[in-house]
Amino acid sequence: MSLARLLPPVGRPARLFTVCTSALLVAGLAAASPAAAADSVSYDFESPSQKLPFMAINGFGRVLVGPAPGGRSGQAARVNIPNDGRSFKSELVIKGLDAGSHRFSFANYLPGDWQERDLDTIVAQWFSTQDDGGGIKPVVALSVHGADWQLKVHWMSSGEIQETVIPLGAARPGHWNRWTFDITWSSAGRPGSIHVTRDGVTAGSHQGANNYHRGEPPHFRIGAYRPNWRPEKGPSKRVGASEAVLFIDDIAIAGTTAGSRPDVPTTAPGGAASPSASPAQSTGPTPTGSPSTSSSARAGEAPVGGDTAVGATAHEVRTDAAAHGSAGRIGVVGGAVGGAAVLAGGAFVLLRRRTAKGSPRSRRRQART
Repeated sequence: MSLARLLPPVGRPARLFTVCTSALLVAGLAAASPAAAADSVSYDFESPSQKLPFMAINGFGRVLVGPAPGGRSGQAARVNIPNDGRSFKSELVIKGLDAGSHRFSFANYLPGDWQERDLDTIVAQWFSTQDDGGGIKPVVALSVHGADWQLKVHWMSSGEIQETVIPLGAARPGHWNRWTFDITWSSAGRPGSIHVTRDGVTAGSHQGANNYHRGEPPHFRIGAYRPNWRPEKGPSKRVGASEAVLFIDDIAIAGTTAGSRPDVPTTAPGGAASPSASPAQSTGPTPTGSPSTSSSARAGEAPVGGDTAVGATAHEVRTDAAAHGSAGRIGVVGGAVGGAAVLAGGAFVLLRRRTAKGSPRSRRRQART
């Protein structure tokens, strides 16, 4: 049965026009609406067409894709922070994950000339943006401190930030590390868990609170961040320090079930494993006082691939697919509206002709001929 027969004779063209327009607009808007955040994402830096996530860069650092060092084949992302008095962070930012359970895996590499410093260089962090926009420590942070890897976990108790530090073994510059973090975020009424492997061997774990239980779910940041190089900390922590340079590769995030440890396809880095001799368990909480200045303070957006203007102190470069998808979604909406108008208009004309053939005037005209 045709759509025209389903509609009553009176107002049939107008109603058909409305039906066609509504149907096409619904389809167009559905296609134009951003999809829900993917539960699984990956970046291997091998395809020139792959869009990178946000680049959070404060100062004049860089995140550039090029040949992987250390005997590794293919491409990798090179991250650097120059010691210029104002630069302190160069990170890729992956948002949109929920507050459930995920496996985070990636490879990183400290060059053979990496300079040991008794200050943290954070290479991966999970950050929870707060409702009030205020600054606060990352809930979880992987860093190299001196000659060793360490993991810091933070949570809130009685209005104070609590911290535990978990040693993860020697850093070993000149070696590709393959990290896996199985994380179940805690909530106000449920403990969480963190299980860390390095080169396939358990390196550390934490059970209990691992979140502030407020604000947005933690998002993932990977690259290099030296909090003691923030300009407000003064020049003393920069004296005698070289620029921070490291490489990252094969980032993969997959949603999991609490307590599970799924096999996520990865490329194993070369070299022997060097985790700590036995799994490092978290120690007792240590109060750290009031929330510190945010490590992800917002700044103006720079064009994709653009440089910060001379004299600027911070910028966030957006290169993810969402940045390039806005125009596409607008185009889909426009196409849907145009298509609706054309099709409905055609239906309107056809129905008018059909109605005209059955009208008294049309019958009189046919009788005369």
